Amino acid sequence: MTTKSKSTVNKAGNYTQPGKRKQIFNRIKAGSKGGKPGQWSARKAQMVAKAYKAAGGGYT
Repeated sequence: MTTKSKSTVNKAGNYTQPGKRKQIFNRIKAGSKGGKPGQWSARKAQMVAKAYKAAGGGYT
């Protein structure tokens, strides 16, 4: 039996609004655009970055 690892979302700590980014991350990861629902992909990473910046998020 495998153990589920903890989420590493926002682990780098270089986001100005980590809560907002995590909400965007979860919404996009659950969607089917750019890959299977629930599966992470490079395309979804691009979509998260774009949506986060559009929502007013920044990086430190």
